[in-house]
Amino acid sequence: MNEIDPRLFRYIWRYSRRDQLVILVLILLQLPFFFATLELPKRIVNEGIQGGAFRDGQLTANLLSFSIDLPDFLGGWSVPVFSGFLFNQLHYLLVLSGIFLLLTLINGWFRYEINLRKGVLGERMMRRLRFDLFATLLCFRPEDIRTVKPAEVASMIKDEVEPIGGFIGDAFVQPAMLGTQALTALAFIMIQSLWLGLMAGGIVAVQAVIIPYLRKEQLRLGRERQLASRELAGRIGEIVDAAPAVLSHGVREYSHAEISQRLSVLFNIRVALYNRKFAVKFLNALLSQITPFFFYSIGGYLALKGSLDIGQLVAVIAAYRELPAPVKELIDWDQQAADVSIKYEQIVSQFSPTRRLASLNSAPVDLPSVNQPIQFDDVRVADGRGAVMLESMNARIARPGTVALVGAAGSGRDSLARILGQQISGYRGKVTCGATDFAQMSSESLGRLVGYVGPEPYLINATIRQNILFSLQRHGGQEAFDPKDRDAREAKRAGLPYWRKDNDWLDYTSVGDEEVLDLDSAVIAALRLAGGADEVYFLGLEGPLDIDLDHALEARIVAARASTRARLETSGLSKLITFFDPDGFNRNASIAENLLFGLPIGDRLANNDLCADRYVRSILEAEALVDPLINIGLRMAEFTIDMFSSLPPGGAIVERMSFIRAADMPDFRMMVETAQAPQGRSHLTYVWRFKLVALALGYCEARHRLGLVDDVLVERILRARRSFSHFLPANYARYIEFYRPDRVIRGAPLRDNLLFGRVNGSVANAERRVAAFLSDVLRETGLEDEILRIGLSTPCGQSGRLLTPTLRHAVNLARSLVKRPQILVYEAGYIAPNAHEKVAGLARALPATTIFVSLDEGTDAATYSTIMRFEGARLQQVTQPGGNAQGMDLEQASG
Repeated sequence: MNEIDPRLFRYIWRYSRRDQLVILVLILLQLPFFFATLELPKRIVNEGIQGGAFRDGQLTANLLSFSIDLPDFLGGWSVPVFSGFLFNQLHYLLVLSGIFLLLTLINGWFRYEINLRKGVLGERMMRRLRFDLFATLLCFRPEDIRTVKPAEVASMIKDEVEPIGGFIGDAFVQPAMLGTQALTALAFIMIQSLWLGLMAGGIVAVQAVIIPYLRKEQLRLGRERQLASRELAGRIGEIVDAAPAVLSHGVREYSHAEISQRLSVLFNIRVALYNRKFAVKFLNALLSQITPFFFYSIGGYLALKGSLDIGQLVAVIAAYRELPAPVKELIDWDQQAADVSIKYEQIVSQFSPTRRLASLNSAPVDLPSVNQPIQFDDVRVADGRGAVMLESMNARIARPGTVALVGAAGSGRDSLARILGQQISGYRGKVTCGATDFAQMSSESLGRLVGYVGPEPYLINATIRQNILFSLQRHGGQEAFDPKDRDAREAKRAGLPYWRKDNDWLDYTSVGDEEVLDLDSAVIAALRLAGGADEVYFLGLEGPLDIDLDHALEARIVAARASTRARLETSGLSKLITFFDPDGFNRNASIAENLLFGLPIGDRLANNDLCADRYVRSILEAEALVDPLINIGLRMAEFTIDMFSSLPPGGAIVERMSFIRAADMPDFRMMVETAQAPQGRSHLTYVWRFKLVALALGYCEARHRLGLVDDVLVERILRARRSFSHFLPANYARYIEFYRPDRVIRGAPLRDNLLFGRVNGSVANAERRVAAFLSDVLRETGLEDEILRIGLSTPCGQSGRLLTPTLRHAVNLARSLVKRPQILVYEAGYIAPNAHEKVAGLARALPATTIFVSLDEGTDAATYSTIMRFEGARLQQVTQPGGNAQGMDLEQASG
């Protein structure tokens, strides 16, 4: 990738000169039409209105005649080209006015085309600049990226580039267009009257000198504002990331004070900027208005003396109207150019090329064979302050095998692990594998060779499957350019890659088969090795089945349902399940689910909208369920309000028992207070009654355990279910997935589908016992992998926050395992306390992989084939297979 030019105008010209030249040609083509619009008013006044073309009693005059006049040294002949047309004075005036209108439309079209082209050009170049900045950021050395504040970088790429993009289209076009217009208008004035032209030019020159001088302070304040805004954004981002710590330590007031002080500094800068800005505008407007005073007074005097005719004076005044705007905009452009250039240089300086990886332009190379050793020659690492993190080290490690990096936290073991894992690139010396130098390998080649598992898993906001396959996203750019693709054409014009995100980017060769069509098997195998399959299995059990489920899988699930029911009965575990019974009430399902005896599809019959449906409401009213449901809703609201008044939000009990969102609490509190007043039930509005019924429909006796569902209510709900099913309109069938023994319940968890019921929440540890039972059944029926596939579709959330810490680490490890690297590197503390068992299992599953594990000092590493012991920044000893040391003391080990 090319470096970003530190000079804004060179950067713009390098990547947009073709489009700039096209616009400049349009500007030059416009000038004759613009000059004609200045000349034509004079002819309209002098010839059309005052009759200058009809002297000596002529009733008609020739218009639009055209001839070529030769100079005197060529004979002074006149060669007629077109004889023109004869018009009387009225028609003459109307034709001139029509020509003026036509010229106005032509000039308008030129302006439209020029502005449109420069606007598109600006957006195209802003797109390229943002991409270049982002691409440059990914070229930073890993140790430098860790010092970058994400909020500041995002603010620079997104917000600070915005004004630069707005200026890019004007960089060359604006001065050319405004300058030629101003010079054309000034030349026209001087042709009419030299004195008026000199006077207008003098005032324009004063504006061009004084205004930019006064705006220097504006530029300084603008730079301060940009830096203060960037620091504010970065600090807010830091506080948001540290919000849990801020709340737990009770330092909100300090954070408020800090941000308030930063806002105060920014406010003062902006006020000073406004004072200077509007003072300059006042002076500029004053100078612009002085010129018409001279035109009216001096030009009028010359007209009275006969030195200037009325048509010329009118044309001069009309031409001057075209002069201040371009001059003012040119001055504004000059200020904007200086301001934007400074912003551009500040932004580009944050993406310094001195911090880029040395191997960016390296071509992909063939990977070394798995038995070639790793050689460390005089490898040394120092941090940014010069402190030595790894002393000069020489060692030779046989491959494949397991290597223990033993030492205290912060010792050389961490630096060595990060060098191998591409987390440190600024080291001295050489790390080679066979004849291959790590420092000269491309990022893609190193990504295939090495898998790094750090202590902090970095997960993207996607599914578990997408996070694990993230390490294989390498080969999406092989598709040829399609000239019919508008996005591809536009990307090419902007000089950007025209790869598509929806291409097949996966590197199938890394998983061992170029023809792999279903990578889930490889993903599941990696997840099992990483120790995360059990958690994903439980997620799959609880995950809803897709509405567009494969028919073959549906048949297998229905078949497994029958065998599951039979085995539950014979094993005595049926008490753990409340089965779906068309004639029974399921206390582990909500009232709404019992009423429908199924699950709603879409939002029409969801809990909040169920009682709003006219048909459902008629069933509830016919079965006298409205008032009982209102009573249940009130009891739920009372319980929730009492609970929230005594417990802090976010606790486990609140999470389990809360029925009402925090935003709706004031409304429900008012309902409860109204209902508790004498005769209060009669004062509940229709909207309130509606909300209370919707709240009650979500009540589940087994989960919430408030004892609100008695036998009388159960009988009413079952009777309402039968009425609901019997009288159901035909068009409602597509909104409900009914519980039927011979069909899959789409949208319900796979566990509920296999059990055809719900786990009994009143039995201790029922969910785990049922999951363990189902594991055996699913393994026998071949559905275990299908459940894991469903679990792989679970979203991870931002930075994996929706997953448990254990599963986050397992997904991070599986991401490296799925690409089957030759070298696998663990950071310290990641696999403790079961380090030996896990490493042994990985070594058996990946016999061609060399596994480096960073272990704490004092850890038993006897099972590893090679042990590298560190004391501080020095490599103290290397023990090879069989317990034989290489005979290295501290001085020899450090080179």
